[in-house]
Amino acid sequence: MLHRPGLALQRSWRTSKSVLAASKFPSFTNKSKKAIHDSCHPRTMSTNFGSDSYASAFENLPVPDVQALRQSTLDYLEDFDKQLWYDEPITSILQGEPFEVVNRTSLVETKDAFSKINGLQQLATNDQVEQLTQAIMSFQSPHKDLRVPMREIEQELLTTYAGQLIGSQCLDFGKQDGITEMEEATMANAVERKLNDMLLKDEVDGKVVINRKAIYVSCVSNFTLFLDLFRKTLRSLELGIPCVILGRSNTSQHAYRWTALLVSLMKKHDIADMVTFLSCSLDDIKTITQTASSATGNLYATCSRELAEKIIESYPNTIASTGGPNTLVTTEWTPSIKEAIRMSATIESSGQCTALRHAIVPHSVSKAEMKGVFAHTQNIASAPEALRKRMFDGVYKKHEGTKGPSDDDDEYMYLHDQDAYIKFNKRLPRDDMEEYWRKVVVDFTQLERRWDTDENDVYLLAAWLNEHQPISLAINGKREKAFKLGKSLFEKTGLVVYTVGSTDDELTPPALTCQARPQEAEIFGEFPPRDSLEEFTKFPVFVPSSTPSYDSTYTRSYLESVEPIQGMPQWFGNLARHCKDKAIHGYCLELVHYLYEAAHRDKNPKRGFGTSRTALWGLQRPPVLLGPKTLIRCHKGATFDALAPILLLFYCTNAREQFELSVHADCHPDIFKVCEKHGIPILVQNEQEFNVRAASHNLVYNVVEIEDPMAKFPMVGHFTSLYFPMGHIKSTKSNDEEFVAQFSDSQKWLKFNLDLTTSGGQMNHEQLKNTVKNT
Repeated sequence: MLHRPGLALQRSWRTSKSVLAASKFPSFTNKSKKAIHDSCHPRTMSTNFGSDSYASAFENLPVPDVQALRQSTLDYLEDFDKQLWYDEPITSILQGEPFEVVNRTSLVETKDAFSKINGLQQLATNDQVEQLTQAIMSFQSPHKDLRVPMREIEQELLTTYAGQLIGSQCLDFGKQDGITEMEEATMANAVERKLNDMLLKDEVDGKVVINRKAIYVSCVSNFTLFLDLFRKTLRSLELGIPCVILGRSNTSQHAYRWTALLVSLMKKHDIADMVTFLSCSLDDIKTITQTASSATGNLYATCSRELAEKIIESYPNTIASTGGPNTLVTTEWTPSIKEAIRMSATIESSGQCTALRHAIVPHSVSKAEMKGVFAHTQNIASAPEALRKRMFDGVYKKHEGTKGPSDDDDEYMYLHDQDAYIKFNKRLPRDDMEEYWRKVVVDFTQLERRWDTDENDVYLLAAWLNEHQPISLAINGKREKAFKLGKSLFEKTGLVVYTVGSTDDELTPPALTCQARPQEAEIFGEFPPRDSLEEFTKFPVFVPSSTPSYDSTYTRSYLESVEPIQGMPQWFGNLARHCKDKAIHGYCLELVHYLYEAAHRDKNPKRGFGTSRTALWGLQRPPVLLGPKTLIRCHKGATFDALAPILLLFYCTNAREQFELSVHADCHPDIFKVCEKHGIPILVQNEQEFNVRAASHNLVYNVVEIEDPMAKFPMVGHFTSLYFPMGHIKSTKSNDEEFVAQFSDSQKWLKFNLDLTTSGGQMNHEQLKNTVKNT
């Protein structure tokens, strides 16, 4: 049965008028679709990362009134009625209509992040699961452009209902500083709206097709407002993509409350049937997603690597952002460094994706000094208390929501008063580092004396970082040394977020791991390790980006019409024209046009838009290492059409010497002919020889296996992200021109080759072995 009433809007709370007045959020009520369409950037590269049009999206962003956001949240918390989440339980919502609660004795209790009961939930019955499944499979979106109503709704969510959204997350997840998340959302949403405008214009112009099958949104607990409500759900809905929100097994209340609020607002525009919410057991959610997979699009998740691996096994169209052991490196030991480590580790009670997990500290630091890092840790009783005190790094002492290291694990020392765990290492951790979500756990590693001046030791650290792929790396030391070490690690690794700080310049404070403002082009992403990326996600996710673009493809008719742009060097056209399929030929041209713009030597890197720090961002080539390369393998029967797009990525950039081409003797003859004609070295190997080569981890950064030609043509920016790093590096100093000068000329930035004078020479297996120390 379906139930129509109020959808769990909070009964009593006050709206701060100043939020409405000061957010500077543009009104879309009277703005026609044509006006939005015509405002798009005219460049052809559209939403693709690093393009001119992508960079233009960061201009003229709204500025929220942070104090007004805070006050409206405090008002909501003051008036909050705890009984509401019991009286109006979580229930499934089928295309805008919630299932009626018919038997309250069957309701289950919900728990917050610390395992405290905070409400009730009705899980779907078997019949309801079948009803939800059939509805998802049969529903087809009647819309292609809902930007006007959805942006009107978005304005209400960011202003009128901002305090309710932040407050619900505060109560359920225990988020101490949801104000900053909403500030980020207000600004970054504007960037992603512009990217959506560009994508839709491309579709109207016949260049791309946006897949409008329903998507699944698997909600994260700590950043669900920006990541789930806005950048996944609203950005998809406004382009006519139905959204199925997946319920959670814990901290389930706040995701349901924003869904219910969203549905109530969409009802006013008669478009609520575009949203479904699954209040189901995890087994039933898995059953629904698998059964309806032919009728649905991507599943978007932000989660641990372990969970992403399980999700993609049963649902291959998964786009996942995954965690990693965030690392801080320092060559000095000062009070400010100790505070940087403490804040990085305790942010949101270790409930932020960029929270510190691993610190590399000088050899001279004693165990007592490392223990003392957490001496000033602040324990808090509740998130509302932290919000009132303007805290973001309090620790919920001895909470029962998650567990730290086992009592039997004698390698970790437990700091009872701070509820923190530390471990002392004399070498880099060898195995995967468990995250210990919401528990403060830090591995301290001390390497050999003066390791940072030994290129071999720096190489070993870089290899460790590439293997474990932290989200964020912070580098600290005396400014001159921090710059040198930071640049070396930046060039030898493929991470997304790098921050360089200092200990001897008061204008350059120490770097934290938890620093990134994507709305200022401090590009953010949670990438898996490059050589196992496909085990976790279909594409890596970077922020800001257009969520619908991850399931958009170029039309064959457009690709078949693509011609080389004026001024492009002739050599790349000569190579691409060997493609027999006209659409693949056009895709190769589109790809090279993109690289010509986004990786142009005068445009990459680009400078960030922030004023408190100084960032450089853009496309990067794979780690610049002696030895490890991307191994491209053409299996038996592979054609040049299958090889051409990935080959061009390397061949037409300064990554040209960073790949090896391994070819089966029974590949199509055109591969041999083209490579010989253009001087591209190949290694002819049987399967056994290739497998041995691919298993040489010290010599291989990534393995790309080629079999069949492209059948669908993803956005060229996303295609590039499968093989090349992207992101940003920043200085903690404002307007740091010295940083810009030193890091802009790094060889790590991807550069388009305007000529082919660079050698494409290839080292053989023995030569490669001799260039690298055996790690």
